Amino acid sequence: MKIRLITPIATLIIVGCASQPATQIPETQTVEVTELSVSPSIEPAAETPTAQELLNSASEYLTRAEDALPPERADFQLKAAAALIRSGRHDPALRLLDSIDLTGLAPLYDTRRQLLKARIAIRKNLPNTAFSLLSGVEDRPGLNPQLREQLWELRARANLLVDRPLQAVRYLIMREKYLTHPDELLFNQRQIWVLLNRARMDQLFQLRQTVSNEELSGWIDLSLIHMEHGHDAFRIDNEIRHWQSLHPQHSANLFLQRRATAFSGPSIIAPRRIALLLPLASEYGRAAQAVHDGFTAVHNANGDPNKAEIVIYDIGSEAALSPIYYRLAVQEGADLIVGPLGKEAVTALLATETLSVPTLLLGSAHAAESLPMNGFQFDLSPERDAEQTALRAYLDGHRTAAALYPETTWGQRVQKAFSTRWQELGGLVVETRPYVDDRPDYSAPIKEVLNIDKSEGRKRELSALIRSKLVFQPRRRQDIDFLFLAAKTSTARLLKPQINFFQGHNVPVYATSHIYSGKPDRVNDVDLNGIVFGDMPWLLANDGRIRNTRKRIQGPWPYAFSPLDRLFALGMDSYAIIPALARLREDQDLLIEGVTADLSMDRTGRIIRHLSWAKFENGRPAMQELPVGKRRIDLYKPGHEALGIPFETRAAGGTQSP
Repeated sequence: MKIRLITPIATLIIVGCASQPATQIPETQTVEVTELSVSPSIEPAAETPTAQELLNSASEYLTRAEDALPPERADFQLKAAAALIRSGRHDPALRLLDSIDLTGLAPLYDTRRQLLKARIAIRKNLPNTAFSLLSGVEDRPGLNPQLREQLWELRARANLLVDRPLQAVRYLIMREKYLTHPDELLFNQRQIWVLLNRARMDQLFQLRQTVSNEELSGWIDLSLIHMEHGHDAFRIDNEIRHWQSLHPQHSANLFLQRRATAFSGPSIIAPRRIALLLPLASEYGRAAQAVHDGFTAVHNANGDPNKAEIVIYDIGSEAALSPIYYRLAVQEGADLIVGPLGKEAVTALLATETLSVPTLLLGSAHAAESLPMNGFQFDLSPERDAEQTALRAYLDGHRTAAALYPETTWGQRVQKAFSTRWQELGGLVVETRPYVDDRPDYSAPIKEVLNIDKSEGRKRELSALIRSKLVFQPRRRQDIDFLFLAAKTSTARLLKPQINFFQGHNVPVYATSHIYSGKPDRVNDVDLNGIVFGDMPWLLANDGRIRNTRKRIQGPWPYAFSPLDRLFALGMDSYAIIPALARLREDQDLLIEGVTADLSMDRTGRIIRHLSWAKFENGRPAMQELPVGKRRIDLYKPGHEALGIPFETRAAGGTQSP
């Protein structure tokens, strides 16, 4: 590897040493280490049914049920209950299901009711209730393939709730034989793949020795290939070809074919010389060094004898000079460029350059609606993080929100992005309140956002009116489903206990990745218990593929599990995704599993990061969701379920009557 530093003599300094404190990056730069969990593009809201649209569907089914005779009446009522579940109205759905008269009807109607009740139990995190409802269903007479498919899917979800992922894999494999639509099949295989990759190697080796099912054993072997060889794409490809020769009829070949399309074919990018443009000798040197270390670590692990040469250009502290370094890199033979890093440098480059070679920009431009054809972008703005938080809360069934955010430029950006996306989805923001950061007491804004202050005001007025002291218990507002919290780690540790104190202990709280320091800290993070947030699998997954990759690729890197670790992961994915850049732009449904997130791309060339999700439990982040198969923005498309959204709408045209 060739490293070239082309900077003024005065700026040649040592960066990245262990004794140097982490640089604080200003709000105006998008290379700040706390603003990383993002996705640059969200699909139009029209693709996602709003709560009102789902409620309208339920109302229409109930209206049709009034004029129908059995068994059509029960069919419409069951469909109405399914729509209510999708809209997040679980209790009304349950009351409707209990009220349906199934006297004299075929057993399949009661089976449908049982499955819908089990789905509600899973959404309410009641696994034992779900297991009881699903017990013996497979032995019922006349169970059609569609209901069998739902049965195995629900059993998989119930097992995930009690932390039995490998048992969930067994049920997903059983489910596969009842899937007919290719997208559904790929989606199911994606879930199998991610669950296996989260398991420990010793668990998989032990299971492999005892399992007799060829389908499951083939999946385990495939997962072990990826775990054992880390980010050595060259070695993995050779091992996969050997696996395929041993398993020519295995269903995972469909999954592998989809994966291979990203890294093969006429649109693959195969550079001979890659230029990495980073501000190493600048106040952002520690951040730039972390990206450098992740990028070069994956390059060094690549066993391909024909891999590209890497040339590193230190562009220094002057963002306006990035076009000069870009042209120099091209003149010296670079046929692909990664960087520059940071919003100002990217903006300066796009203002003067047409991007003569494929270029992966590590930052967002100030204004560009679309990128040049040779331009691709990892957008690091916190707004995309907030938008995905809104989507996650909506998919969890919430519909009314309140927001608490710092009275800073960063806080206003995050709150605006969240509120805009939430309203696009059909949600309602009933209250927003700013707070002044870096203070020990946040009682005033918390009481305002929860309406505790109004409750106290009514008490004072009544006490003055009757001229007597009152025994008083303040009550929070009851019209919010959850609270969106924009906060950094230290502030969130103060805010959440105060939210609990002011009657908000049972209000779900959702946040962006900024509340998590990146390092498990059970003592201090116990104050974050209950908060749901999105972040990188690199920081959330402690076992399986991620754990082995840390050992093989990162090694004893001094800043592991710190905010700089997110930038190390960004460097890793920036290298790994290079061959697939053009293919991702062609096929916007293509998804690549990275360490920063699952990666896809929108039509403008911006990489979309689909976050992993966790909830703080006993001071530690516990991963929450069943993985998804395609882009997580497309979850309402027929045949795709994730994060608890049911499969009531099918590619074939809806839930069939028995």
